[in-house]
Amino acid sequence: MEKDKVLIGEYIGTIEEFVPGKGTFAEDGKIYSAIIGEVELDKANQTVRVKGKTIPELEVGQVVFGEIVNIRRNNITVIVKRIRGFDLEMDEKTSLYVSNIADKYVEKAEDLFGIGDIIEGEIIRIHGGMVSLTTKGGYGVVLAFCKRCRHRLEKTDKYKDKLICPNCAHEEKRKIAADYGNVKDV
Repeated sequence: MEKDKVLIGEYIGTIEEFVPGKGTFAEDGKIYSAIIGEVELDKANQTVRVKGKTIPELEVGQVVFGEIVNIRRNNITVIVKRIRGFDLEMDEKTSLYVSNIADKYVEKAEDLFGIGDIIEGEIIRIHGGMVSLTTKGGYGVVLAFCKRCRHRLEKTDKYKDKLICPNCAHEEKRKIAADYGNVKDV
């Protein structure tokens, strides 16, 4: 097995030498790379493939991290930036409905979230290209910013559901994730 790094569209060989495999395509008898990665030539089986990183697709049950970009009374728009367990960044528009925020009744979404907050949630439904999240249970905000001065809010032992700004002392209510402040996955 030989390995060499290639870019998309880079020439690898001919169909007389190898059978094109995963991560490749053939055109006019020539084999090209379809993705960025390493060429794997299997001379014993006469196949060639390119092994590379592919952007993962969102699936029900995955834990994701995203930024809140819009808040309406019943719905929050979240741009998913990362899937737990994957190193690649992404930009996928998803929705968090008010009924999926917490285990208890929530009247208005803006009472528990702010624009720019980074949240951790679970994908609960994918239908017709629409992806729905939940922050019930231990999910919620993992990083929040003060609505007054935009400094990073800190968790305090004083309140279970409030964060405090170390800059202006403003207190804000949030749906706080169990691992608030642990944003190394984001």
